[in-house]
Amino acid sequence: MKLLFLRGQVPQDRNPQEIVFDRIEDNDDMWTQLAYEIAKDGSGQIWYWDGTRKKKFADNFIERWIPSFGSTKHDFDPDIIFCRGGFKPYDQVLRRHPNAFKIYYGAGVRYLPKFDFKGYNLILVDSERQLEEAKKKFPQIKSDLLIKPAAENIFRPVDGDVKYDIMFSVNHARMKGLDFFLENLPKDLKALVVGNTPKGIVNNNPHVTFTRKRLPRKDLPSYYAQAKIAVCCSTSYDSCPRVIPESLACDTPIVCLNSVHVWKDRYINDHTGKMAAKGEFFEAVREVLGNLESYQPRAYYDSHLSIAACKERILKQV
Repeated sequence: MKLLFLRGQVPQDRNPQEIVFDRIEDNDDMWTQLAYEIAKDGSGQIWYWDGTRKKKFADNFIERWIPSFGSTKHDFDPDIIFCRGGFKPYDQVLRRHPNAFKIYYGAGVRYLPKFDFKGYNLILVDSERQLEEAKKKFPQIKSDLLIKPAAENIFRPVDGDVKYDIMFSVNHARMKGLDFFLENLPKDLKALVVGNTPKGIVNNNPHVTFTRKRLPRKDLPSYYAQAKIAVCCSTSYDSCPRVIPESLACDTPIVCLNSVHVWKDRYINDHTGKMAAKGEFFEAVREVLGNLESYQPRAYYDSHLSIAACKERILKQV
């Protein structure tokens, strides 16, 4: 089986050391790790556009940065094309491979195909609500819920000195609901806010600590280890925020707003944490903090949310 995994534009807002890896073991991108796992019994390539790089991670797996998908010349003829994102340049690649099984996963505001190409065989989405819409709009295409795992080579339990009640991992503060969190955080709870928070977000609560900068993913497990629980306060604009599988992979229970697009029963349950509306959010936070011993997030992750579980679910439908 040959897999072609299409990504987006080469990130323009990152330092090279954040996105360039020489070994697959160090690559912190979950989608790369998933593609590598799916391609293990065959071969695979993962493509970005607007760059020039070719990295052979293994004899059967290559990452390529390509100036333009439209002008790409290659002899790789995939059996499966997995589109991660809803980007127009994909259409040119998809049309060149009429016999390939084509999978669409857009997420966020791109969770449904909206460009010219509609010849997908499978649409993957993050929530039951999105699944209903996909089936209604594209009844001719099979739709299903995606298991979105974490990069397990990075996100795993580590030892740490627990200093905080809550960790909030955020880079896009408004979309991630940081304002709601800070405005309603009880004064007796200590929180760690990790990520590149805007200067305009001001907080006078002495129990809140900010990193104020984007951190390498490889550093995040050590921050999870400093907190008892994690939280997800994202708006409905977001779609299965990575903080959810990443916190669980780090063995950290999570409390999540019930407005977030996520496969609720699969991710948030008696093993992993709680979901709550805004009015009851911090009540749920206190409940989880008061019953930490009853949660087993990493054990549940290994059984139900892992890269292996995601691979198995996808390949059963190909």
